[in-house]
Amino acid sequence: MERLYGARAICPTPARILLVRLSALGDVINTLPTLEALRRAFPAAHLGYAVEERNRDVIVGHPALDRVHVLERKRWRTLLSSPSQWFELRREVARFVGELRAERYDAVLDLQGNFKGALHALACGAPRRIGFARGFCKELNFLASNEHVTPPGATEKLHRVLKFLAQAEHLGASASEPRFRLPDLAAARERMGRALGDARVGDYAALHPGASGKGALKRWPPERFGALAERLERECGLASLVTWGPGERELAESVVAASGGCARLAPATGSVLDLAALLERARLFVGGDTGPMHLASAVSTPSVALFGPKDPRTYGPFHARRRVVAHGEPGAGRMEDISVDAALEACRALLAQVRVGASGR
Repeated sequence: MERLYGARAICPTPARILLVRLSALGDVINTLPTLEALRRAFPAAHLGYAVEERNRDVIVGHPALDRVHVLERKRWRTLLSSPSQWFELRREVARFVGELRAERYDAVLDLQGNFKGALHALACGAPRRIGFARGFCKELNFLASNEHVTPPGATEKLHRVLKFLAQAEHLGASASEPRFRLPDLAAARERMGRALGDARVGDYAALHPGASGKGALKRWPPERFGALAERLERECGLASLVTWGPGERELAESVVAASGGCARLAPATGSVLDLAALLERARLFVGGDTGPMHLASAVSTPSVALFGPKDPRTYGPFHARRRVVAHGEPGAGRMEDISVDAALEACRALLAQVRVGASGR
């Protein structure tokens, strides 16, 4: 039975649902199980997603979505910096809000949980605005929601995947058996296959030394990545490719230089999906708390995650074949305190686990 909210009727089972998660890459990836849960629960529903342009690759073209709203954050910031362009900015913002409202969403899931998430939840005009309860969001975000979700195990550290899934459960979807699915990787697999074939690359571990510009404290020293690559080849017979993204080539090259010839620079990736295809082919991923770490988890690559100032119980890889290496209390360590020995031991244990799993099939 419907109930009225303002001029719109609220349906207990919404037919048109918008998910809002604008940034960051790792968090956008961690909303994919929520998207899948909603699609399984409501196969006939119209599902939309609002995301910033820098994270669009894992959302645009997703088979569970009917509509994607891409916020051109970089362009808007450029327009905002120039008063002569403010009218154009106003027009683009109005057009974006108009696109949201034109979809007449019944419900919006604010997975962003901060001020900009609240703005989008209000802007779309959905009568049901579902967000996190006070204490589980930032910047007074809860004031914009009219339905509040308290994640399970509120006093414990909860992984972001499970926190996001709590909003799907609020709508009646099942949070069991979380599933990651990316847009079609066929073209990316072909590109990366050609690039690796041309470079005559065989089996490899993917080492990712980079982190976001705000995540310098989450970076493991490049010389230790280089030392790890040398020991992986000498003790495990596994070569390494050093992956890199925009602005990270110099960092990746420093790892290669420190490896004594045991690591090579990975082929350039033109998109997040190219990187996903590259990580999917790897026997092992090693990196810090970054978007690529979550991407490796999403494509089921065995992952060794190096953690310092963030808590791996909340931000670690959501994958059965994983090892977390940290020094000290969870979320209170320093990356420079993680030794090459500790990282190598985790790599060896995970490779052994994968071999045992493969032989038992």
